[in-house]
Amino acid sequence: MLRKPVIFLIVVTCIFSLIDTEWIKSEPKAGKNTSNLSMAEGFADPPVSSRPYAYWAWLNGNVSLPRLTEEIQEMLDKGLGGYDIFDVGTWTAEGKIPDGPTFMGPESMKAIAYAIREATRLGLELGFITSSSWNAGGTWVKPEQANNALFNSELAVKGPMHFKQRLPFPAVPEKTPKGRYGEPLFYKDIAVLAYPKIEDNVIKNPSDIINLTGRMGEKGELNWEVPEGEWMISRFVCANTGKELVIPGVNSNGLIIDHFDPEPTRMHFQYMIDKLLEELGTFENTALKYLYLCSYEVWKISYTPKFQQEFLKRRGYDMTPYLPVLTGLTVKNKEVSERFKYDYDKTICDLIVDYHYRLATDISNKYGLQLCAESGGPGNIPVEALKALGALDIPRGEFWYKYHIWLIKEIACAAHIYGKKIVDQEAFTSWLHWQEGPGDLKPLADLAFCEGMNKVTFHTSPHNPHMAGKPGWVYIAGTHIDPNRVWWHKTKPFMDYLGRCCHMLREGLFVGDVCYYYGDQGFNFVPTKHVDPSLGYGYDYDVTNAEVILTRMSVKDGRIVLPDGMSYELLVLPEREDMDLDVLRKLEELVKSGATVVGSKPIRTNGLRDYPNRDEIVGKLADKIWGPCDGKRVKERKYGKGRIICGRKLRDILNERGIGPDFSFNSSSNETELDYIHRQTENEDIYFVINKNKTWETVDCAFRVKDKIPELWMPDTGEMRKNPVYDSVKDGTRVLLQLPPEGSVFVIFREKASNRRIVSISKDGKEVFPVNPNAPAEYGAIEILQNKGSGIKSLIWKEGKYILKNGTGSDRRITADDIPADISISGEWEVGFPSGWGAPESKVFPNLYSWTEDSDFGIKHFSGIATYNKEFDVPAELINKDNCIKLDLGKIWVLADVYLNGKHLGIVWKSPFILDITDALKPGKNKLVVEVANTWSNRIVGDTKVPPIERFTRTNIKGSEVHPRDRVKPVLWKDTPLLESGLMGPVKLIFGKKIKLDL
Repeated sequence: MLRKPVIFLIVVTCIFSLIDTEWIKSEPKAGKNTSNLSMAEGFADPPVSSRPYAYWAWLNGNVSLPRLTEEIQEMLDKGLGGYDIFDVGTWTAEGKIPDGPTFMGPESMKAIAYAIREATRLGLELGFITSSSWNAGGTWVKPEQANNALFNSELAVKGPMHFKQRLPFPAVPEKTPKGRYGEPLFYKDIAVLAYPKIEDNVIKNPSDIINLTGRMGEKGELNWEVPEGEWMISRFVCANTGKELVIPGVNSNGLIIDHFDPEPTRMHFQYMIDKLLEELGTFENTALKYLYLCSYEVWKISYTPKFQQEFLKRRGYDMTPYLPVLTGLTVKNKEVSERFKYDYDKTICDLIVDYHYRLATDISNKYGLQLCAESGGPGNIPVEALKALGALDIPRGEFWYKYHIWLIKEIACAAHIYGKKIVDQEAFTSWLHWQEGPGDLKPLADLAFCEGMNKVTFHTSPHNPHMAGKPGWVYIAGTHIDPNRVWWHKTKPFMDYLGRCCHMLREGLFVGDVCYYYGDQGFNFVPTKHVDPSLGYGYDYDVTNAEVILTRMSVKDGRIVLPDGMSYELLVLPEREDMDLDVLRKLEELVKSGATVVGSKPIRTNGLRDYPNRDEIVGKLADKIWGPCDGKRVKERKYGKGRIICGRKLRDILNERGIGPDFSFNSSSNETELDYIHRQTENEDIYFVINKNKTWETVDCAFRVKDKIPELWMPDTGEMRKNPVYDSVKDGTRVLLQLPPEGSVFVIFREKASNRRIVSISKDGKEVFPVNPNAPAEYGAIEILQNKGSGIKSLIWKEGKYILKNGTGSDRRITADDIPADISISGEWEVGFPSGWGAPESKVFPNLYSWTEDSDFGIKHFSGIATYNKEFDVPAELINKDNCIKLDLGKIWVLADVYLNGKHLGIVWKSPFILDITDALKPGKNKLVVEVANTWSNRIVGDTKVPPIERFTRTNIKGSEVHPRDRVKPVLWKDTPLLESGLMGPVKLIFGKKIKLDL
């Protein structure tokens, strides 16, 4: 019988107890945070700063001070490291949340200061979101400091005539703050232009545009002698949009600031910092570490009163004649208009980066705080994303659970190229309230880790005063991580997992062979991680921008290097005809110094500055650098100490330079999918490898590291051990991995290789390692484990004849022919349910099945933790020093806490639900206790089917998938399908043989 699920090679050994029972028993205590931890110490017990954070949603600003302390203690006890204080409103009306105080008002400040002091006392870290909800603003923002846009009105006139009348004021949004006579409280006339009647929306001759700005009075009255013909007069006005905070607390709404002018940003941040300092006195040695700006969600064309002056300073020409382009017209021709729009977009980007993100960072740093922001998206944000993220201390992105937003690689690239340590993510955002467990979230986290994430910030952890009930008040979206969660008290192993991964993925520097330049477009973004067909699988990369090329790139020993130690073998250009002249000049300097640049020759620059002269300069300089290299007849050219290459595959270029894939694998299945990320310190290589499939995978992986012992560090348990099954290959080291469904492992290289290793394994004449891609895999046949010290032993799970060859060529032959058969634990189970939640106190299940299949309404809709009790017998002869025994619980949802004969075996929170029970099992009768938790969804659904007086749950959320803005189809609770829950099995004991090996 094929025992595919029994491999737990990289997760379980029979030597050490892998579960820390203190996870369950420990009292709330102060968090540990030190920068002096070794890599191994931090992996075993990650510091607070590496552990997950969460948005602490104070809904409508409603706060209970004692409950704040309880939640801080709970967060620390369950392995989280911090909160972002998030005053926010809600869109849902059912189960009304009481209105709290005005954000940053006296009562609000008292709560904020209390939370910071309590977090400081207990050792939790805090961030602080700088508005009630988002987009930076509040009740203190005046119209002259608020968001603006460019509006225009048009009036057709026919000349010749003397025109003297007030021009119509452009239509502005309904929400724009207005004065007594209907005009905005704040506005500024930008320009008045006149042009002849046109066809096809094209002003063919720019000289026909007449600037009448100086002929209009303060009240909008234009005095002009209209020439003969039909004319269009266009009045351009910068005015408030009336845009307010997106979802503020009921008493905390206000205008958002003008993000393109430094004064509103300075006012906004100084206001908040002064308010905080009034309460705290200082930020030094407090829990408050950073201020946070949420994603920028201000759509359509934004403007600022000083835009024209800034444009002239940054682009070198007057933009006024081209204003009609912003209304949809074409000036002169399509190319000229597109070049102006390029310049406009660049200026918008420069202003929001310089006057909002960079300035806010500088102000925060002045007071000892950092700035975190989602300045690179998601959404139609008007930035060159890498530049905007590089202006911060902590760049943050965002990914959703079962939704389309996935913004990680961009954030990682920005961190790498700008020398930032943290790659933060707003994590697991969702409309599917209480539909998931840790095992559902782990695969998503693993993919995010492989793109570069090294800080997890859960969206969200709602603050819930006891009066809110359970599951309580929550924000309209989120995977809610809070003490009201059904599985909260058993969540620490999952939080430890995330903390270990984040800690390891901050060590050293990211390893990527290729750096892609993504061009110099005004608004520019990095796609999700993908395999470039030219590069192929097994190489990783970064994406860079003009600012980094110009200010941070140099060449050393033929590699492109950055000041913080990052380096790349190749710089790859985008497939575009245009290139900024300054960037091209820097590329010439880099190639002359020894860099290799791959890409086709540019033929022009962009924008209207000194057009078309700069195009000619670009063309001549590109001809000088590329010469005859056209990608067809000539594909490579030496220039100075470096090379220009075009028309060739990146993989071929790297291979010719002696740089093979950083990671590759062999598998007997074409369906195997793995992903990885590689970081490197001065002495260690750190690979994180994940199995993307829901099946066991036996693979041999090749790592581009030579002459070092591979170690397997298990992020789910904290176990660290050497892997004695490996061999040297041409460009590195081949390592045997047996990965469970959606499993993950860190493979660490740091110590010098030894001949005390196994370089090949065969069973019954067929290879197990190296894996034969043309033959079926022997899943879980044998495990080779490194004991403490230099000892090695095997665990054999399948009968057969094995041959193991060591590093000197010697063989060790093993015959295993007496492995006990599996023992099924079937029949009746006694299941206990907590009182007061609708289910009977206990029920005997004749066999294992989902609670949702039970005839009892209370069990069918039960949400909570139920306890399974089972006694079973094991023959005495099966329990001996030569046998290793595992308990396979089969199917569980969501997670289980397991005890055998009174001994705590640990919490299993992901597939496979397998535990080592060798030391807990005894001859004869054994007592198994399995505590199984699900989520709130089933009980909430059940409560829709009974009268209000019979309901157990309370929440403000109407359904599991409701979001009117994106028009997601609502799924109300009464229509939400029930989720399979409980211990569903089959449950069995699995036996293996322990055999010591002498190598």
